[in-house]
Amino acid sequence: MTKHVFEVDDTTEEERRTYITFDIAGQMVRGAIIAGFVFFGPVVFVYALYLLGTWLPPESKEAQDPTPDSFVSSSENL
Repeated sequence: MTKHVFEVDDTTEEERRTYITFDIAGQMVRGAIIAGFVFFGPVVFVYALYLLGTWLPPESKEAQDPTPDSFVSSSENL
């Protein structure tokens, strides 16, 4: 079984502090990367959909609404 750096007897206090500093910094960087994916992932997805829409032919943008009654409130049908 491997000993953790805190359990090793021959490490100095400076080595322990260095390990803790790099460990904490690594966790912070990993968290920042995950947060970047969470924030920028949907932004990139929406932008990709926008780019896909710009490649569509102009006729597709002039077509009639396939669901013309979708904006009618259900209370108006009574």
